[in-house]
Formats: sequence, C-alpha cells, structure tokens
Amino acid sequence: MSIQEYNEEKPALINSIVCAIDILGFSQMIQESCEQGYGNNLLAEINYLINKNKSCIIPNKYSKGRIKIFTDNMVVAYPISGDAEQELDEILDNVSEYQFNLALEGLFVRGGISTGDFYINEDIVFGPALLEAHNVESKLACYPRIVIDDKTTNLLKKHIKYYDVAPQTAKVLIDTDGRWFLNYLNTIFKYYTQCSNEYEFERVQYALLLRHKNKLEEMLCTHSTNMRVWDKYVWTANYHNYFCDIHFNGEKDLKIDKKLLLSWPRNIKSRDL
Repeated sequence: MSIQEYNEEKPALINSIVCAIDILGFSQMIQESCEQGYGNNLLAEINYLINKNKSCIIPNKYSKGRIKIFTDNMVVAYPISGDAEQELDEILDNVSEYQFNLALEGLFVRGGISTGDFYINEDIVFGPALLEAHNVESKLACYPRIVIDDKTTNLLKKHIKYYDVAPQTAKVLIDTDGRWFLNYLNTIFKYYTQCSNEYEFERVQYALLLRHKNKLEEMLCTHSTNMRVWDKYVWTANYHNYFCDIHFNGEKDLKIDKKLLLSWPRNIKSRDL
C-alpha cells in the first residue's frame, strides 16, 4: 500500500479527509476589541492560543496531514491510504482535542468534516472536499459542534462494523437532527497516560469538566441578551450535561444549572419603565 502525500512540486488532487473549523463569534470579537482599544491584546491572545494548541492536530513529523490557518478559520487534511480508517481516526482524535483545548480557553468552534479530492500546500487549499466541509460547517453545524458529512459518516459506519466493540463509538455522538458530530469532551479520557494513578486520573477529569462548565456558564451570562448567540451555548451546555450524566452520574457540581438554560417571560415591573 503506497502512502499518499501532498506534492509541493507537482500539485494534484488526492482523496483526503478534510475538516474546516471556524471560531464562534470571532468577527464580533475583532470588531469590539478594535473599537474598544484592545485589538492588539486580542490578536496576541488568539495567536498564542492557536499556536499553543494546533500541535495536537499534526502530532509528529511522520504524519502526512497538513494544516492551513487564516484568521479564525482552520483547514486540516489527511491524505487517505487504504480504507481511510487510520486517517479518519486521526481526525476524530486530534481535532476533538483541539476543539476541547480551545473550549477550555473560552473559544468555542464549529466545523465540518468531508471526504474527497483535495490539495493543500503553503499557498493554497483546493478541491471539492474543502467546499463540502465548509458547506457543512457554515450551513449544518449551526452550534459549536463539528459535524461529519453523510459520505464520511458512511465511511465511519463501515469502520465501526470491523469491531465487536468499536473504539470510534465513544468519539462521535448523534444529535437530535440525525447529524453525527465529534464528542470532544471524550478527550478527557486521553489524559490517563499522563497520570500516575487512578485517583489522579479522576481528579484531572473532574477539574477539566469543571473548567469547561465554568467557561460555558460565563458565555451563557455574557450573551443572555442576544438570543441567537445564547442559544448556541445552550446547545453546548446541554451536551456538557449529557456527557456528565453518562460518565459522571451523581456529580451534580459538574452540571450546569438548568435555570441558566431556560428563557422565561416576566411581567412588567417599575424598573422597566
């Protein structure tokens, strides 16, 4: 089996797994920061966070995957060899870790994953797989989730059937609209190898989920008067609570209070006049 890679000297389309990622609310952050005089500070912070965390997407020099970053957008691609199981697993694992790490910093992303012809080098990203991944990100993801398109979902289903207990089933969830998306909170279970014992492992998991909860509560309060944006964080909070129910049932301190996730009308009071 030959190993595919993107040729710098002779550009050619290669069958690839492609992920397009966008940071939620980034345009508004730019505008507000520049209007209020802290644009340089935001630029430095975003530059630091993206460069700090992008290494988890292409983890070693032997990977044939490539990254392209422009402002708040990132394109990640892996050329496919064989049945694409290895490349798709890398997308599931590495992009989830990137999404999780940014969420802990208060940067929530949405994205799309597609499969098809694609090419990338230092100067260009090109191909129908990119167009489809971007279409999924912009039109179907809607919330801070990275959605897998139908073609790639069918490929993932094929890989899952290889196993009695498929490892991929923990890395993906199916939403109420039937879309498959990355279960990025599952990243907390990757920290086991960095812990010296089971107690430390559980402590790290708890601390990470608590940090994720606190960031979401901050976003829910910040955007409480902007229903369109607030609703996106409500979706993420419900996902967070679902994950806690499945893996940390009974740990009430980890869950986001349902009062923050409901919007009720109220009677007119004197303060409103």
